Amino acid sequence: MDRLQAGKHGFSMEAAIRTIVMLAAAVVIITVCSKSSPLYPLNDWDDPNCFFTVGKSLASGRVLYRDIYEQKGPLLYFMHTAAVFISDRSFFGVYLIEAAAAFLFLIFSRRTFSLFCGDKAWYALLPMAALVYTSLAFCGGDSAEELCLPLLSYSLYVLLSCAKHHRSIQAGEGFFFGLGAGIVLWVKYTILGFYIGMFLVLAAIYFRRRELRRMLILFITALTGAAAASLPVIWYFLRTDAFADLWQVYFYDNIFLYKTDAVGIPVLSQLWNLLIGMGSFAAYNTVGFLCLTAAVCFMLRQKKRTMKFAFLLTASSTFFFVFAGGRAFAYYSLIMSVFAPVGVAAVYTVGSEKCSKLRIKKAVPGLSSVISLALLCALCRNTYLIFTPRESLPQFRFERIISQMENPTLLNYGFLDGGFYTVSGIVPQCRFFCRLNIPLSEMYAEQDAYVSQGRVDFIVTKDEKPEWERYECIDECHYTYWSNPCTYYLYRLRQSDVPGG
Repeated sequence: MDRLQAGKHGFSMEAAIRTIVMLAAAVVIITVCSKSSPLYPLNDWDDPNCFFTVGKSLASGRVLYRDIYEQKGPLLYFMHTAAVFISDRSFFGVYLIEAAAAFLFLIFSRRTFSLFCGDKAWYALLPMAALVYTSLAFCGGDSAEELCLPLLSYSLYVLLSCAKHHRSIQAGEGFFFGLGAGIVLWVKYTILGFYIGMFLVLAAIYFRRRELRRMLILFITALTGAAAASLPVIWYFLRTDAFADLWQVYFYDNIFLYKTDAVGIPVLSQLWNLLIGMGSFAAYNTVGFLCLTAAVCFMLRQKKRTMKFAFLLTASSTFFFVFAGGRAFAYYSLIMSVFAPVGVAAVYTVGSEKCSKLRIKKAVPGLSSVISLALLCALCRNTYLIFTPRESLPQFRFERIISQMENPTLLNYGFLDGGFYTVSGIVPQCRFFCRLNIPLSEMYAEQDAYVSQGRVDFIVTKDEKPEWERYECIDECHYTYWSNPCTYYLYRLRQSDVPGG
C-alpha cells in the first residue's frame, strides 16, 4: 500500500513538474519572441496593430465592419477588445493571451508526442517549441494562426488517441471539437481545413465500422459546440443590426477580392498556388516543414491504418485550405506547426537509441532546456528591438506632438496600421483607418476624401511625402522595420483650415 501511494504521489509530482516547466517555457518563449512582450517598446508589426485598433474601436462603441473595416473574424477582434480593457495603449493584454495560448499548445503537443514516445520524454518538445516561435512564420507575435494553435493541437491529440486505442469520440470531446471549429470559423475560416479533414476522417471511420448512431451523436455534439462558439457573434450582430456588413466584409470581400489574379486552367492554377504555398511553408517555417516531412514518413510506417489515415488526411486538408487561395504570407504556415510534435516523435524514436548507447539519457532534460534557451536568443529575429528606447520610435515621437492638442484626430494614410493609433490612444474616425491589402476602391476614395476635406487633425504617411493643400509636414522619422529602412511623415492640418482658426 505504501508503495502504491508513493507511486501515485510520484506520478502527480512528476505531472506537476511537467506542467510548471511547460508554463515557464511558454512565458519565456513569448516574452523573448513576441513583440507584444513588456521587453519591447511596441509590437510594430502592422497586423496586431490593426487588430488592436479595431478592438479599441469596438470598446468605444463603434460597430465592427460597418464603422471600422478589417477582414479577419469577429472573435479575433473581441479578444483584442478584452486586451484593450487590460491596457489600452500597450500590448500587455495581448501578451497575456499569447502566453496562455503557447502554454496550451505545449500541453496538448506533449500529449500528442506521448502517444508515440511516452510521458518520460516530454522535454524533447522544448527545442521544438523554441524553433516554432523563432520561425519567420511567427513574425512579431499575435497572429490569428498563433492564437488558434491550441485549439487544433487539442483536436489532433484526441483524434490520434482515439485512432490509436480504437475508441470512439466521447460526447464531451465532440463538443470541444465543434467549439474549436466554431472559434476558428469566426477567427479565420481558412484554418477550418483542419476540422474539415478531421470530420471526414471520423465520418469514414464510423461508416466503415457501421456505427451510424455514434456518428450522429458526434455530429450533434460538435454542432452544439459550434453553436456555443457562434452565440457571441450572433448576439453582437443582432444587437447592432450589422449582419449585412458581416457577410460583405468577412465573407464576400475575403472570398472574391482578397485573392490572387491567377489565370489559366483552374486546376493548374490551383496546383501552382499549392506549390507556392509549399515553398512559403519551407522558407518561413522551415522546422515545421521538416517536422511535417518527418511525421509523414513516420506515419506511413505505422502499422495502424486508422492513425495513418487520420493524420495524413487532416494534414493534407489543413495545407490545402490555407494555401489554395493563392496567397502565401509568411505567417500563414505557422498553423502547420500543429503537426510538429509527431515529427519530433519520429526524430526522438531514432535519436533515443543513440542517446541510450552514449549513456547520456539522464543529462538530456537539462541539455534540452539549455539548447532551447540558446535557440531563442540566437534565432529570434525580433530581439533587435528589445529594450529599444521608446523615444527612438516614430510612434512615440509623433505621439508627443499629437498629444499637445486636446482631443486630436488621426489618419494612418496609405499603409497598414503602423501603431500610431495604439500609442496615441486615438480611436479612428475613418472607417478605413489604414490601407489594407485588398483592392477596394472605396477604401482609397474615403481616405482621400478625409485628406481633401481636412477632416482630421493629423495624418501619418510612410515613405511618401505628398504635397497637400490643407496639411503641412511638421516632422519625419527614419526607422528600420525589421531589416527594411523606411521614413514616416507627420502632417498637421494648417491653421487656416482649422474651424475658428
